[in-house]
Amino acid sequence: MPPQWYDRYMEALASLPLDKSTTRSIKKRTILLYQGEVPRQAYLVQKGAVKVYRLGRNGEEQIIGFRMPGDVFPETWIFGRISSALYYYEALEDCEIITAERAVLREHIRLHPEVEADLLDYFINSHTTQLLQITALEQSRAADKLLLMLYYLLFGYTKKLHDQQYELKFHLTHTTLGNLTGLTRETTSVELGKLRKKGIVSYTGTQFIIHKDALLSHLSKESFSDVQIAP
Repeated sequence: MPPQWYDRYMEALASLPLDKSTTRSIKKRTILLYQGEVPRQAYLVQKGAVKVYRLGRNGEEQIIGFRMPGDVFPETWIFGRISSALYYYEALEDCEIITAERAVLREHIRLHPEVEADLLDYFINSHTTQLLQITALEQSRAADKLLLMLYYLLFGYTKKLHDQQYELKFHLTHTTLGNLTGLTRETTSVELGKLRKKGIVSYTGTQFIIHKDALLSHLSKESFSDVQIAP
């Protein structure tokens, strides 16, 4: 999220009336919502990361994305577009979550007009990252899928370290990245090794650093310059 409005947005959402909201500490791997479940409350991520996924016909995990600090969910239920959760929401790591009734959150947003404008920026940002994700999933080559998925992660889930290095805000296993991309863990590991040799990404265990200049340069060489956007 752009820094000029992110702090204001977080402060407004975190100022929900204490008697109408609850802050909870959630342990890693705790499922907050099940696919098909009727939510009883809205969720706001304060700390940590939440994995969003569905299970395929054979029980394989298909990752839709992640919810980070400042994200509310399930968005489509909060704003009255669906009656039940479309996906599973599971704590990817230890989290701090604010919960409130849907009506309380919507009234809080209504009473803070500046939050409505910030929400528009938030959803535009989310929509942009989702378009990048879709573009990655459309590719037939595993290398292209991973290249564009790293760009998706760069745009939506990293923090700048120095120069052109961006660190992923949460720990990511090769299995999780494979489930996000639709590749096996083995293929993901092999292709990541190739991208590391090219200086596009570096990683130690589950901690990833994406090298922006090298990634953008490689995107141009692979005829993906048209999908480049400014984080």
